[in-house]
Amino acid sequence: MTVEASFLVTWTVFLFVFLIYLAFYSYDKCVLFQDAYAVCFRGSIQKKEDDIVPYISSHMKEQFGAKYFATSEVRGSVDRNGNFADVTGECLVKVPVRADFTMYGREGWQIRTRARAQIVNPAHIIRKSRWVEHAAESLAGMAQQTD
Repeated sequence: MTVEASFLVTWTVFLFVFLIYLAFYSYDKCVLFQDAYAVCFRGSIQKKEDDIVPYISSHMKEQFGAKYFATSEVRGSVDRNGNFADVTGECLVKVPVRADFTMYGREGWQIRTRARAQIVNPAHIIRKSRWVEHAAESLAGMAQQTD
């Protein structure tokens, strides 16, 4: 009975440690996407379109911060494709078991995510909306005068 219990306890501990690292992986993946999208969105609403990539590049490290569990350094890159800004984030969850037991590679479990935001100029949209509103009011006033 002692031999069976030693196997059972060993596998139970291994299972709990695996579940904890799986939770770290899930948490890190969600937070990495959230951070990538947040910095991408903030960059996409800059007034000058030429400032988008430099803004995202300069604020990426600050946004990623040090809130990840059991990971290597978080790396990010930014790319602009036409009217969209893309931010890619990567990190590695360090798993303390041999490579035979890891899911993705010898170093650990790799996390890679990409966030995309459409580039918009809020001031320009507000001005156009106000112009349309004033034009509609003018047309309504002209229609009322003709009645």
